[in-house]
Amino acid sequence: MKRLKIQYIAFVILLGLFFSCKKDDFTPPAVQTLSVTASSPTSFNVVGSVSKVGSEKVEDYGFVYNNTQEIDENKGVKVSLGKDVKEGEFQKQIRVDSALAYSYNNTIWVRSYLRDSRGTVFGAMLNVSLPRPSMGNIAPNMAMSGEVVKITGTFFDATANNTTVMFENIKAKLVSVGETEISAEVPAGIQRPHGQEINVSVRIGSTPAGSGYFRILANFKDFMPKSGPVGTKVIFTGDNLPDSYYGSEFKVNFGDQTRDAYYYNGGIDIPFTVKENFDLSITVAGKNKMLGAFKVTPPVITAIEPSSLFPGQTLQIKGTNFPPSEDYYGDAIGAKVRLGSATYQNVSYYPLGQFNYTVPENTAPGEYTIKLNVGPHEVSAPQKVNVLAFTATSFSPKSGSPLQQLNISGSFIAGNWYNVYVGSVVTSATAASSTSLQVPIPYGVNIGKTKISVEFPNKRVTIPGDFEVIGPSFSSFSPASAVPGTILTIKGAGFISDYNGTVVKFGSIVVYPNSVSDNTIVVTVPSNVTPGAMKLTVVTGGQTVMHKDNFTLLDK
Repeated sequence: MKRLKIQYIAFVILLGLFFSCKKDDFTPPAVQTLSVTASSPTSFNVVGSVSKVGSEKVEDYGFVYNNTQEIDENKGVKVSLGKDVKEGEFQKQIRVDSALAYSYNNTIWVRSYLRDSRGTVFGAMLNVSLPRPSMGNIAPNMAMSGEVVKITGTFFDATANNTTVMFENIKAKLVSVGETEISAEVPAGIQRPHGQEINVSVRIGSTPAGSGYFRILANFKDFMPKSGPVGTKVIFTGDNLPDSYYGSEFKVNFGDQTRDAYYYNGGIDIPFTVKENFDLSITVAGKNKMLGAFKVTPPVITAIEPSSLFPGQTLQIKGTNFPPSEDYYGDAIGAKVRLGSATYQNVSYYPLGQFNYTVPENTAPGEYTIKLNVGPHEVSAPQKVNVLAFTATSFSPKSGSPLQQLNISGSFIAGNWYNVYVGSVVTSATAASSTSLQVPIPYGVNIGKTKISVEFPNKRVTIPGDFEVIGPSFSSFSPASAVPGTILTIKGAGFISDYNGTVVKFGSIVVYPNSVSDNTIVVTVPSNVTPGAMKLTVVTGGQTVMHKDNFTLLDK
């Protein structure tokens, strides 16, 4: 029994010695955080050191960082370097998690760590302030969609997937990204018209680097239609096109012709002076862009109305492929017409789809081919137009007195005003129809036979035969003598009854009659005449007739 007790005590002592030896073999690991430096607004470089690996198996080592000083096993972002560790320095370029990169004052706290089977040890906690990005200039400061601009600045992230450039609310395609310069393509889809300023902003990660203003230019890409008559409005498509514009900033090139743009409602009219085929291009802010070819389609005359007319009358020319508008550029009236080989005359264009041409008044009678010049084309009408001759063939009656109606037959323009000569005295009237003209015989025509002629726009026509002007006759008066205030009745023929057309002279004193008919004049004997015998004279229609007998004015 005593022996067993001794053996047990010896076993306990040996067991204690064993465990005592095992405890003395354990060595804990040791790490240090040596330095941390900012590399960019979103990255930093940290250096650590393993001064002692320790006796236990290493499970992981590396760095852990946070935007606060709370860093342990459960707080912060861990950057593992694996478990293959050896004593000495180790480092890592770390891109900061976007949720932490741009915290208040951009400060990052970091420390090294090493974990073995017994736990985790940490190095000292260091901090670094990440630099903020700063945007500079945009060059050029105006461009159109698809063009590349350069944005200068400092501390830009050299990684494209961490850099964002926005034109208004549209993200731009990045061509290249560096620490001091970004090249970006101006995006399509910016909802602003030509010439307006838009905001351009840069973000590195989630931090704004700044913004600036940039002028967006119209990017003309295409137009429709590709053919049509002169005056056709071509509608442009593209980005940031103007709603309307009247000025010199746009230059529109119609082949070899360059004009300031007369641009409205999305398009521009093809001018009347272009060639039949030309290339259309637009120059914006000194940049010329070819858009495509345009073909001018020739006009076609389908009808001429009327087919016969007089000089001075208007011809209506109708057809297809006529210009849809006037020439607003002012270099040409728009269209010209000529009869046969005569000189071209400008024509009016109203209503649209119809040219109105007035036949020159000096045009000789005959058949003519109508030729229309519009833009680069000259076309002929399929039918000829007959220019009629003005005629005056006869008149009736063959004799008459002043103010009597004279009927003239011939060829006239109904509603036009014509001068008619009775001898050398002219009268005028409007033609009631195309075959008849009525005029009054004028005052002052000498009694006797004379010629009748009509003045037309291009000539004066004398009608065959003579017209006899009949003068008034003074056959009697009664009473033969009277005191002032007595009513005197004069008989005769050919008296003019219109206002002031007839007067009676008592000697040399003129008296206006009380009434006048074709054969009777009623007049009051005047009181301002010296009593005695005197001649009575009737002046009517510019003609004078005197009675052979004397009238005696009695003294009261």
